[in-house]
Amino acid sequence: MNEHAEHDLVELRRRIGDVSQLVSTKAARLSDGSEDGVRVIDARAAGGLSAMILADRGLDLGAVWAAGHQVSWQSTTGAVHPAYFSESTWLRSFHGGLLTTCGLQNVGLPSTDQGTPHGLHGRISNIAARNVVHRVVEQDGRLVAEVSGDLRETDVFGSDLLLRRRITLPMGEPVVHVEDEVVNQGFAPAAVLILYHVNLGYPVVADGARLIGPAAQVVGRDERAQGAIGDHASFPPPEDGFAEYVYEHRLRDGDASEASISLANPSFAPTGGIAVTVTWDPRQLPRLWQWRMLGPGMYLTGLEPANCGLAGRAAEREAGTLPMLQPGEARRFGISVRVSLGEEVQALVAAGG
Repeated sequence: MNEHAEHDLVELRRRIGDVSQLVSTKAARLSDGSEDGVRVIDARAAGGLSAMILADRGLDLGAVWAAGHQVSWQSTTGAVHPAYFSESTWLRSFHGGLLTTCGLQNVGLPSTDQGTPHGLHGRISNIAARNVVHRVVEQDGRLVAEVSGDLRETDVFGSDLLLRRRITLPMGEPVVHVEDEVVNQGFAPAAVLILYHVNLGYPVVADGARLIGPAAQVVGRDERAQGAIGDHASFPPPEDGFAEYVYEHRLRDGDASEASISLANPSFAPTGGIAVTVTWDPRQLPRLWQWRMLGPGMYLTGLEPANCGLAGRAAEREAGTLPMLQPGEARRFGISVRVSLGEEVQALVAAGG
């Protein structure tokens, strides 16, 4: 049990000067290089997680720490200001972080659909949020850091999509919840594709780490990945010349309301083991992708619940699987990301077989 759970909030407040000693949200701006001007919210919860939330980058999660250790992978680009974004060079501003949201009008490969080009993984992670609110609230008898805002993806003669996002980090529990609602504000049906690109790095990704997935059929995206299917859950040290592999985990329980996948490193000595678990509703996000990239400096794994494939918008339309929203219609999505330490990791590994 977390030490803060020993006292109710009334008693805790008698022991502190301000609740920010336990849970806090602070707004700031980055001020150097290509990150200059990016608005961020620094959210911290005692006994929980600390997160840098990128208000100008899709309200995505940047660096996230648990027990003083960062669990997210950070790329060489940094959190590039959206003013520098180009759809044709998405990778030049792919900062990594714990969460990069992909969509809303394309996921996966660049695609030209009905004459309109869409870049790799869409634009939403490079859109600045509006109406951003950050605060500490009381929920179920504990303090919670809450950040919310609106992301509008629209263009003249095109779709008008609004993503309302709410992020919460509770005190005493190492978890972050991301709750989304996408609304079609236009007057014609609109495609809505979304993928939650959860990027895990060292020390979660390490020699001897194990992937513990839901009951699923694992399929390689291409022949090369299919030929290495037996290695999808293993994590050797960084390897020179390593080329990425992508797998789909096709869930066997199509009626489940919750699914989880974990990456666990039981040998991380400073905490007696460390693991990250991603949980989502497969009725909202029926597909799960895994990105396995284990090269020097690119030593990470992406765990990616989605409502679509990775071949791009035109391929989804051709297959008859393009997710659509009618005018005025709204749809909910979301994920939770939890960090486990010590004995919890060992139990997770044991339960996973």
